[in-house]
This record gives sequence, C-alpha cells and structure tokens, in this order.
Amino acid sequence: MTDEAKKYMEKAEHALKVAEELMRDGYAPDAASKIYYAMFYAAQALLKSEGIDVVKHSAVESAFGYYFAKPGRIDPKYHKMLINAREVREIADYDIEEEIVEPVASLKIEEGKAFLSEIKRALGL
Repeated sequence: MTDEAKKYMEKAEHALKVAEELMRDGYAPDAASKIYYAMFYAAQALLKSEGIDVVKHSAVESAFGYYFAKPGRIDPKYHKMLINAREVREIADYDIEEEIVEPVASLKIEEGKAFLSEIKRALGL
C-alpha cells in the first residue's frame, strides 16, 4: 500500500471514530455527515493504492464503481452504500426542510464500518 493510501485510511478511521462520538453525543445529522467522509477517504485509499488519482466526490464515486464494483473486485453494494452516504450527507449538511434522525445515522454508521472493513480486506490489511 502506498504511503498516500495509508494516510487516507488513517483519515477514514479517524472520521469513523468521530462519527461514533457524535452519535453518542446526540448529533445524528453530524454523525451521518462524518461517516460519509470515512467512506470517501477509504474509497480514496483504495483508488490511490492502484495509482488512480481523482479528487472530486463524484469522480471518486465513479472511479470506485468503474474500477472495483463493476468488475466485481468489490461487491457492488459497497458502491451503492458510498453513493447513498453522500446523499444522506448532503441532506444533513444542506437541507433545511429534512433532518437526518438517529435511526438513519445509526444505519449509516453500521454501513460505514462494513465499508471500511471491506476496503481493508481489499487492501490486504
């Protein structure tokens, strides 16, 4: 694994920890937002480990799907989780009409843990 990929995984683990702390403290929307970043950083780690350099959120999602989900290197459900987590984050961060509630945030955190585990497996960690 490249040094850059390792740093992205460290950021992913940190974001997961922060999301769990936010959830424990009753900040479900913030937790849902932060778990997306854990998944985003983990996806970046996997892409960087293969020399794939993308930065924009949509580009990371697209490349993750193209290089890993579509050819079956990662179960496509993880690609869907990443996309859905971004949609939830956008609601949590920007929508003034809809709020992310505890059950949704808890589900996203569980999905985030599974996502990070799968990325670690793919990275051989």
